[in-house]
Amino acid sequence: MSKVTRSFCLLVLVILAIGGSASPAHAHPLGNATVNHYDGLVLTRDAVIDNAVSDIAEIPTFQRRSTVDSDRDGTISPAEASKYAERRCADMAKTLELTVNGRKSDFVVERSGYQEQPGSAGLPVSRLECRLSAKADLSAAAAVKFRNDWDDDGIGWHEITAVAEDLALVNSPLPAESISDELRQYPSDLLASPLAVREGTMQTRPEGDSTYSRVDDLPVAGFAARKLNALSREFNETVGQRDLTIGVGLLGLLLSISLGAGHAMLPGHGKTIMAAYLVGRRGSLRDVLAVGVTVTITHTAGVLLLGVAITTTAAFAPASAERYLGIVSGLIVAGVGLALLVEAVRRRSSGRLLGHGHHHGHSHDHDHGHEHVHEDGHEHGDDHDHSSAVQPHSHGPSDRAFSRRGLIGLGVAGGLVPSPSALLVLLAAAALGRTAFGVLLVLGYGLGMAGALSVAGLLLVKLRGRLERLADNPRLAKAQRLVAVLPVLTALLVLLVGTLLTVRAVGGAV
Repeated sequence: MSKVTRSFCLLVLVILAIGGSASPAHAHPLGNATVNHYDGLVLTRDAVIDNAVSDIAEIPTFQRRSTVDSDRDGTISPAEASKYAERRCADMAKTLELTVNGRKSDFVVERSGYQEQPGSAGLPVSRLECRLSAKADLSAAAAVKFRNDWDDDGIGWHEITAVAEDLALVNSPLPAESISDELRQYPSDLLASPLAVREGTMQTRPEGDSTYSRVDDLPVAGFAARKLNALSREFNETVGQRDLTIGVGLLGLLLSISLGAGHAMLPGHGKTIMAAYLVGRRGSLRDVLAVGVTVTITHTAGVLLLGVAITTTAAFAPASAERYLGIVSGLIVAGVGLALLVEAVRRRSSGRLLGHGHHHGHSHDHDHGHEHVHEDGHEHGDDHDHSSAVQPHSHGPSDRAFSRRGLIGLGVAGGLVPSPSALLVLLAAAALGRTAFGVLLVLGYGLGMAGALSVAGLLLVKLRGRLERLADNPRLAKAQRLVAVLPVLTALLVLLVGTLLTVRAVGGAV
């Protein structure tokens, strides 16, 4: 294998490695901003019962606590919990859709309950349980359709099971048993994609044996993501300690920087796009640092603004906000990629035209040494031969301005989607009366992200330089052709990544 081939392969491997396909890690398998749902359906001859559960993670529990604690004394009494559960279960019953042979049937509340339990970073998680029932005549064969759009802004796990009593389900698309123990115990590994079942249509008959489907194996994250998740748990425990000493504070700051660096190496934070940009635009150390600083500022500001919004109103849905910010981030990346592609194609076309114009079948050798300037902005002396390769174009003010805008855009896109882990520690610190410490931890998180991105960028700049030095060898024609098409290839990569990020965010996977 030649030096050129080895260098190019190494360059590709680095880009793929820092832009890999694993999903982002959180402090627990479903994320601190999720609202997760389970519906356990029981079909009888005269009714459909729904044992519904909402498992609410730390951040939405933090938001809703003021609504539960109606007297604002900082403690949720049994009476307050009961009243809140009754109200929320009644709201849930109104949003569920149940039809039997096309005829709608309404749910009513039979029983309700609400409780909180300790969660990450000293913040509680909560659990809402509702037993709902709806009248249904299933004494004959019937088609039963169920859908749950309750709390649709809550992004997380959605699971439905169905069993029959005194009748049979025919090839039910829903399983009979919950794989999460009704949201008490999720699969042990960090989930790459949570279960998302919101509806099901079942065929019933008065007698016979029921047949059920099985849930396919769920994808899990890899080794690195699981280790980062363990580090997140350690960080949350440190931040949630009641007694804050200098040692604990320094450990928390160190962990926040480490988590930020690890978070930056997961997809969705500008690694691939920054890599492609720096390779295609011949990035420098200054460019790398500019991206890192922009990512730090954007991410820190985003987390602080979300923290203010969460503490201001319980109606604000942080998971939905992350999804919309993900869409904006993807569109920015796609826009930068499209602009890079247009510029790269224009330069290649201009270069081909210039090369053709300089090749007339005779030499331009002159005895005099004056210089002249061409319309395309580059200049050369008349004491050399112009019949050879195309001369490189100089970058004018408009190119430098575009480069700055592109770098700023990629930095903003890389830090625009805030980490739920950083948001969690900010809220936890604020709840313990340590808001300034929380802000410091969020800043450390951003610095860790910037440091990791900068190291990756520097590595790519050095690899690009190595490849270009090899291309200077006139015997390595393949390297010259590769360097010539790199701007187009990297622009296409930026455009592709931006499109994929947008599509994923639109689908709710942020």
